[in-house]
Amino acid sequence: MRVACLLFALVACSKPEAVVIATAPQVTDPESCLGCHEKRQPGLVAQWNASAHAREAVTCEDCHGDDHDAIFSAEGRVGVNRCKECHTKETMAFKRSAHGQARKHALANARLLMQIPSMQRQGCLGCHNMARDEKPTDDGGEGDAGRCNDCHGAHAYSSKQARQPETCGICHRGPDHPHIEAYHASKHGVAWATTHDESQAPTCVTCHMPDGEHEVSGGITLGRTGSGAVLEGGEMPIPMHTMTETQIREERQVMLDRCKKCHTERTARRMLEDADAIKLEADRLLQQAADVVERLHADGLLDPAPSERVAHPTKGHALVLGGPMLYEQHSEAERIFFDLAKFAHAITFKGAYHQSPDHTHWLGIARLKASIEELRAEERRLRKD
Repeated sequence: MRVACLLFALVACSKPEAVVIATAPQVTDPESCLGCHEKRQPGLVAQWNASAHAREAVTCEDCHGDDHDAIFSAEGRVGVNRCKECHTKETMAFKRSAHGQARKHALANARLLMQIPSMQRQGCLGCHNMARDEKPTDDGGEGDAGRCNDCHGAHAYSSKQARQPETCGICHRGPDHPHIEAYHASKHGVAWATTHDESQAPTCVTCHMPDGEHEVSGGITLGRTGSGAVLEGGEMPIPMHTMTETQIREERQVMLDRCKKCHTERTARRMLEDADAIKLEADRLLQQAADVVERLHADGLLDPAPSERVAHPTKGHALVLGGPMLYEQHSEAERIFFDLAKFAHAITFKGAYHQSPDHTHWLGIARLKASIEELRAEERRLRKD
């Protein structure tokens, strides 16, 4: 066996003679995939042995192939097109979803481009790499994008694991999108923590991926990822997703139909419309903050000015607010704006859509308003000086 077998939890040389589903350890041919990796990565084999793949006789070769050079070159990754051979519906829905587009968006983001390679891999692509956006094949076929194991587990491939809020919380957390924190602080999250029963308490997938649906954006309106969405034709203080009235109405009904499994439609609609109003209020406050920074820029009071800095990776020497705005190489006024736009603004409406009062108020709009006052104080200081 190659030394590389010690480095990558992949497959060995030949197909196993039999697939074992039993709970007891399996005695296998030492020259088989399982036989080799039972010695080197026994945990890996135990995960597979307890999986649905093992029960359905899906072997190592079925996913990884038997070309070791190709396996090592891919570092053991199995592209979603291989999963598609059995899971066509799920694969196609994934590719259409925000998850399926995550890597492409990350690679074009200025904040990623400012990082050293290891930080790009661990700090940015640690989450966004779940959608490996590979180039189309030479024969014109579609690229092999996606890593299903990021949610389902590398060799367990567990649907149960993918349904746990903690799995979603690996990426959906933090000050720019505190989904898991707001969920745990809500009545939904408390119900789950006390029962761990999907029939009594909703998890992330209950609302966003019911019945195994992999189109995670279904039913989401103004509370979309990042800075959220606005009605098409409306004013945007920073770049946001746009939606037509028809799209908003249709997506809202999708979510209401999911909520109605536990709530009356009247109650669910009121809660969601309250969140819409909070999102619009957060946008209005954000516009006030953007106006301050733009005035300072127009009057040449930003220090250093965009023209005096190292060029922005995608916008050159333009003033950038929201979207690809950096958290480095900017003035104090822009630093304040970054925090309130990227964090406080998002926490406010994300908290509202996830029914967390603390995130909506104290961690959200209170911080947003206080930051605007701080920004105005900075403007007065600059103009006085």
